[in-house]
Amino acid sequence: MGRIIDGNGVTAAVKAEVAIACALVVTGVALLLPAIAPAEPVSLAGTPLEVQIWPGGEMGYTLFIVTGHIPEGATLPATVRLPLPEGAEVVWSGEILGGPVLEDPAREFTVVDATDGQAVEMTAESTRTVQYEAVGPALSVVDGMTTSVFEWIQTVPTGDVVFSVRVPVSAGTATIDPVPIGSPRTNEAGEQLYTLRPAVLTEGQSFTVTIAYGPPGAGASAGSEFPLLWVLLGLLAVAAAALLLALVRQRRTVA
Repeated sequence: MGRIIDGNGVTAAVKAEVAIACALVVTGVALLLPAIAPAEPVSLAGTPLEVQIWPGGEMGYTLFIVTGHIPEGATLPATVRLPLPEGAEVVWSGEILGGPVLEDPAREFTVVDATDGQAVEMTAESTRTVQYEAVGPALSVVDGMTTSVFEWIQTVPTGDVVFSVRVPVSAGTATIDPVPIGSPRTNEAGEQLYTLRPAVLTEGQSFTVTIAYGPPGAGASAGSEFPLLWVLLGLLAVAAAALLLALVRQRRTVA
């Protein structure tokens, strides 16, 4: 029997070969998909996380810097996720080389959903230290005192979280809650750097840091009654002493 040819002049054998070739291509693509799919993020559960809070780092707002460390056992390049507070806007993300800041390579990032919030996802290619900078809550100013309320949510599991606060040079008086440990350090710009006790945070747990600062005497309006009270008490004591002295003299005269 001769070859079977369809109306387009193509034999059944050729059609079969094309079908087999297509099947092989589809199979090959399916095998390659796992290799080209996005890598699973490396867990940072055993490594410390550093969060530096900088009120006024962005005019009128709180700038904060989050630094994570990729475990030694992870292979580079490695994708990681760092917690991102609600409402924050990321302005830079990349790797930290340890030299001049301008040499630190920037890396693209993606904001992804995480436990009770969001996270910043990026890929480190050459180092194990990753970082992002973001603009956080607005500052409030009352009676000359500037206040920043920084709310953190541990949307991704990490090791201990070390919060630090960077206070402007103009701050003559600073109050931080929770209370920092030890004495502040002073950087080259004259800013004071306070470190809080490392926090152990479970996934989804929140942590709030409140910073208030201002020039000497700022915010004294609410407490200005106290110096006046002491003055009045002093005058009252003097008057009482004078009265007592007068009574003593009167008794001596009568006697």
